[in-house]
Amino acid sequence: MAFTPNKLSGKLIIYCLALLLFSFRANAQNTKSESTIPQWPILYVNYSIADKSLFTGGLEFCLDCKDKNKLFLGAGYGITNSYNGNYYGLPDVHLSYNTEYLLFVKTGSSSKNAYAIGGLTVFNMIDLGLGYSFPYNKEKIPTYEGFTASISFRFTKNKGVYTKLNIIQ
Repeated sequence: MAFTPNKLSGKLIIYCLALLLFSFRANAQNTKSESTIPQWPILYVNYSIADKSLFTGGLEFCLDCKDKNKLFLGAGYGITNSYNGNYYGLPDVHLSYNTEYLLFVKTGSSSKNAYAIGGLTVFNMIDLGLGYSFPYNKEKIPTYEGFTASISFRFTKNKGVYTKLNIIQ
């Protein structure tokens, strides 16, 4: 079983890492001024299934954590299950909008497909969604297309990311 990443996915990972390092440096230099760069990135893990399974992990940034509705920008790398004995890597970039009413909408892209997913979020820690994935080219493998079911988990030290449970007394 050989792992065969493509050149585009390697470049995307390098660009994402450079963006991450730049954001930490800019945040350290601008501690007194207001900045939209988050203090701590969010680690996310996602499993989705369409015509093949895809396991993705990466970093997300909460672009608007002070509001009750959250906007997340994420970048990561996913691994598909076997095509003819080979596993394929797919870079992932996505934007997710989570409302305070337990709903979310997420759209994203990889080097092989674009997708849109909507569903339920549990305190912004777990997202359960259904959507559709559109391949860019059906001729080249791996193709990842069709109706998609997805579950995502977020892990962070920044408690402003998670929705607070308000109990009325």
